[in-house]
Amino acid sequence: MAKWSWNMSTKRVIALLLLGLLAGFLGFKAARAPAMLQHAFLPPALGEPAGGQDAEPDGEEARANQEEGTRQEEPPLTLFLRSWENLLEETEGAYTAALLRAHLPKAQLATADGGSAQAELTAVYGQLHTFKPAVLVSGRRLYQEEADDGSPSAVIDEALAIALFRQGEPVGMRFTLLGREFTVVGVVRHSRLPGERAEYGLEVPLKAFKSQPAWEMMSASFLPKGGSGTRSGLAGALGAWQPGQSIDLVKESYRALLPLRVLLCGLGAALAVIGLRLAWRVSAGLVHRAKGWLDRQYAARLLHRFILVGLAIALMFLAGLALLLFAFTQLLEVVYVFPEWVPAILVEPREISRTFWENQAAASALLSLRTRELLYLQSLRGWLSPLALLMAGLLITPLSRLYAAVKKD
Repeated sequence: MAKWSWNMSTKRVIALLLLGLLAGFLGFKAARAPAMLQHAFLPPALGEPAGGQDAEPDGEEARANQEEGTRQEEPPLTLFLRSWENLLEETEGAYTAALLRAHLPKAQLATADGGSAQAELTAVYGQLHTFKPAVLVSGRRLYQEEADDGSPSAVIDEALAIALFRQGEPVGMRFTLLGREFTVVGVVRHSRLPGERAEYGLEVPLKAFKSQPAWEMMSASFLPKGGSGTRSGLAGALGAWQPGQSIDLVKESYRALLPLRVLLCGLGAALAVIGLRLAWRVSAGLVHRAKGWLDRQYAARLLHRFILVGLAIALMFLAGLALLLFAFTQLLEVVYVFPEWVPAILVEPREISRTFWENQAAASALLSLRTRELLYLQSLRGWLSPLALLMAGLLITPLSRLYAAVKKD
């Protein structure tokens, strides 16, 4: 019977180690999420203007045009990028880098020799190389000048290179995309994150298109300089610039790690309670032993021993209380990260209900704009939640037995 019990205990330890390693790996991935603020929004119409009437103006209209000059209406993309630059000037000092992205799924690519493929198109404008790029396989990344000028250059992933050109290093080859010919300048490693729809992807400058396509979504990414206050201010400025959804990847990374945090805080609290119970037993034994000393020697000669015993007892209880307080504060830290969930009046049921339903309504909007980084963190949270629950279930029996063993006199 003892051997059977030992085998079960060994299996539990092995299972906990494997689950802990997996949870630690996923937690490390979530903690490495970039500290960016992203703002996803539906793009305005960026196509070329209609251009007016075909008939030539005559009479007074022609003379008025000559007096006012031949000023033409600027393209919508120019106006949009000008508003973007104005936003950057207004928020200057609150960020270290900013990047504008436009996304279009299922963009059709074709080559002169008959190759074709569908890929998710990402058009970029802004400070490219401040943001962590994908791993480069061959060639180079887009130059900053190419993004600023709109050169027809493209960086594709290696899976798209195989599908479109039937080779892994198509640097210098050309393809047609949305009526414009592009040249491949680099190939990056294929990395399809959870939640992504497209099998292939490519990156081109936003200004490379003469007529802008109907983008599915656009996103503005910032690397804030400060903490939560700076990110909140940037989110407000971005919402005033373009209505949409602001995504704080720092908070989303914290949210993904919440299951592990709750598990570790619960484990710490349980160990603190067990430690306090053990401290009580040890201190009772020390006090009993100190009483025995008085039968053999005078109290004045035992003063230094009493002081050491008192310090040992105090340190044991302080260590248990410190661990319990640390676990409680780490669990309470969630309130400071997500203040939107804290009702205005903590003890008012109406305020609690209103705060809850306001956050639920915001989370369950009919239209949800999500970035690939947000989808990845949400998937990590989905994996970590059952792992944390399973580890907690495996720890209940050992902790209860340990507490029962410590409780025995």
